[in-house]
Parts: sequence; structure tokens; C-alpha cells
Amino acid sequence: MPNRILKESICASDNLNLASPNEESLFFRLIVNCDDYGRMDGRPSVIRAKCYPLRLDSITDSVIATLLNKLQQINLVKLYEVDGKPYLYLISWDKH
Repeated sequence: MPNRILKESICASDNLNLASPNEESLFFRLIVNCDDYGRMDGRPSVIRAKCYPLRLDSITDSVIATLLNKLQQINLVKLYEVDGKPYLYLISWDKH
């Protein structure tokens, strides 16, 4: 995966401001794991393994699913399916 450089405008994001610290943490961890188009596998188990490899014993798939749903509610993440397989897209990918 390539390194990601974020614009400072992300600090003034109205949507990100609505996120709790845990939701914000997941959002930033998603950024460094998404492909070059801001997309990735949307299965909570895959996200958990990629985003929290050192916390697998303390963060559950259920926690990831809850955080993802909140990120979707505040329009930071779009969850969708293709052929029955879940994916996600970071809505503000091109902006920041």
C-alpha cells in the first residue's frame, strides 16, 4: 500500500467533527488501508484484521460493524454490496 498524505482541511471537516474518538480512529485507519480509489473490503472481520492487527483480542467484529454504521450515518463512509459481497467507499477520499 502506498503512503497517504492528508490535507489539513480534514481537521475542519464538519462530518469528521461528528465522529467519536473511536469512530475517528477507525476512519483514519481505513484511509491507510483503502486502495487508490478509497475503496476496500467491507467485511468487519477483514477491516478488524487490517486496521487493528494488534488489538484483535479487544476489538470485535461487532464493534467494527457499529463504528462503520456510524461513519455511514455521518456521511464519511458508504457501505455497499457487489454480487452479495460487502465493500466500503470513503466519501471524502478526493477532498482530503
